[in-house]
Amino acid sequence: MTAQRYDTKEIAHIEVYGRHHGKMVAKLKNISSSGAFFELSQSEYVPRKGDMLCVTVHLSSLKRSHVVHAQVVWGRGLGFGAQFVAKDELITRMLQTRLF
Repeated sequence: MTAQRYDTKEIAHIEVYGRHHGKMVAKLKNISSSGAFFELSQSEYVPRKGDMLCVTVHLSSLKRSHVVHAQVVWGRGLGFGAQFVAKDELITRMLQTRLF
């Protein structure tokens, strides 16, 4: 069963661990309890399946920022879907992605 998705127009700053230096700016197009869909307007690097991300979402209506970790599960053009990863699972997934 898939989690219910909610459309959004928030801005996210994305850092790709170990692949790209600097942060990318993306539109957070939709979000669910398990993941999100992001779309870049342009970028030198587009995150690809398996990439581990640190995502900072700026919630303008609440005047807050929220940081989450995620792993890219699919991509198409400048858009990509990512599954949220618990902080305690982040290192394990990063090691699996890099070593195998």
